[in-house]
Amino acid sequence: MKNYVLITGASSGIGEAFSNYYAEKGKNLILVARSKDKLHTMKKNFEKRYNIHVECLVYDLSIENISKDIYSKVSEKNIFVDTLINCAGFATSGPVADVSFDQQHSEIMVNMVSLFDLTKLFLNKMKEKNQGQIINVASSSAYHPIPTMAVYAATKAFVLSFSESLSMECKKTNIQVFAISPGATDTNFFSNGGGVSYGSLRTPENVVQATIKAMNKGKISKIDGLNNYFTSTVLPRILPRKNMAKMVYGIMQKQLKK
Repeated sequence: MKNYVLITGASSGIGEAFSNYYAEKGKNLILVARSKDKLHTMKKNFEKRYNIHVECLVYDLSIENISKDIYSKVSEKNIFVDTLINCAGFATSGPVADVSFDQQHSEIMVNMVSLFDLTKLFLNKMKEKNQGQIINVASSSAYHPIPTMAVYAATKAFVLSFSESLSMECKKTNIQVFAISPGATDTNFFSNGGGVSYGSLRTPENVVQATIKAMNKGKISKIDGLNNYFTSTVLPRILPRKNMAKMVYGIMQKQLKK
C-alpha cells in the first residue's frame, strides 16, 4: 500500500500551490477538482518532472455524498492517504435573501460538508495506522461576521472550530490536524472581488510556507500574514461584535460599489 497526499481544489490557487509543494517533495498525489484538463496537465508535468504517481479525480464536491465516492475510489486502488488537504471552497456575494438558494446551498456543501465528510472518512484509516496529517483551509473570515458574505464567513468559522477541536482529540495520536486561515491572497477568489482585503495580497506559496512552518512548530491553527492577524484577532477583541459587523458591512458595501 503506497502513501499519497490527497488535495481538493487542486487545480488552482492555494490547492495548486500545495500540489506543487508536495510534488517537489516527491510525494504521490491524488488531485481532486472539477477541471479535468488542468488536472491531467498537472499529472503529466508532475510525473515527468518528479517521478511520482498522480491520480486525478474529477468530482464536484457540492454533490450530496460525493465524498463517499471519492473514498471508495481511493480504497479500491489500495492507497493510503497519509496527508489530506481540504482546499476546495468558494464564496457567494450579496445579501442572503438576494443570492439564490442553490448557490448558497452548494457553497455550504463544498466549504463545510464535503470537508467534514472527507476528514471523517480518511481519519478512520489514519487512526488504524496511527499516522497522518489533515490540513483544512479556513479563512481570516472565520474570525468575524461578513455581511453580504454571511454564508462564506459562517462556513469558514465551522472549518476553524472543527479543525482545532479535532486537533485536540488527536493529540495523543500521531495524527496532526491543522487549520490555515488565509486572508487576502492572489487567487481567482480575491481577483474577483471576494472578501475583505487589507494591504498587499499574499501569494498561495506564502500560505503553503506559513502552513508548513506552523505545523512544524506543533500549532493547531494559524492566520497567514501580519495584517490579516491584526484585522482578524486584534480588532474583534477591541470592538463589540455589533460594531465589528457594522464596520465590515461598510467595507463590503464600498467594495460592491466598485
